[in-house]
Amino acid sequence: MNQRPALIWDFDGTLAYQEGKWSGAMLAAMDELAPGHGLTLKDVRPLMSSGFPWDEPEKLHPELTEPQAWWVVLGAYLMRVALALGFNEDQARRIARQVHHVQADSRSYHLFPDTRATLDRLKSEGYRMIILSNHVPELPQIVCDLGLTDAFEAVLGSAPPAVAKPHHRAFAMALEPLGTPAAAVLIGANHLAAGHGALQAGLQPLLVHSSDKSALFWHCGQLCEIPALLASHSFSTER
Repeated sequence: MNQRPALIWDFDGTLAYQEGKWSGAMLAAMDELAPGHGLTLKDVRPLMSSGFPWDEPEKLHPELTEPQAWWVVLGAYLMRVALALGFNEDQARRIARQVHHVQADSRSYHLFPDTRATLDRLKSEGYRMIILSNHVPELPQIVCDLGLTDAFEAVLGSAPPAVAKPHHRAFAMALEPLGTPAAAVLIGANHLAAGHGALQAGLQPLLVHSSDKSALFWHCGQLCEIPALLASHSFSTER
């Protein structure tokens, strides 16, 4: 027997985008609080390529289940980056606080042109959908401010449960609100978290806005192509 699969969506880079992401937020904070610093994204990005909780997804972080505790740890990390870039301790602390403000502000994120129409179509066709994203604790409010909440049965980030993709517990957590469906597709742009992680969890990965063309995954250049791709496949009720 065939059925429509549940759809598990990533957020940043999939449904919405942020200019420069965390490195861009760091540079913007530096521009505002220390104009004339002379640094660029090329200076910032190497220092922010690792150090986030989700960079070690095999580890659980029970100490980070509260948003305030999560941001204390992230703030310390952001301060270390700023110090490494040559700022003094006071400047680094203020820069870290400003990055927090930017990352938690829904105005920092922009929907792709076809996001809303694609979600509306999939929902009207009977697909059950949730968001599962390695993101800030404020993710549910960001999704709400962008007008997307009604499309999803749950918005789950990595911060409150302190477990990140591609850890198997993250995917299990995502399936619970959907009644542990027999078939599920994970839609994202990151080939590690949304691709290989999904395969290991027994989900079908669908990469969008991605340069990865591995035959292991399904691929769509744009969100608006997803309904037709899903309709072209059959899904068994047996996982």
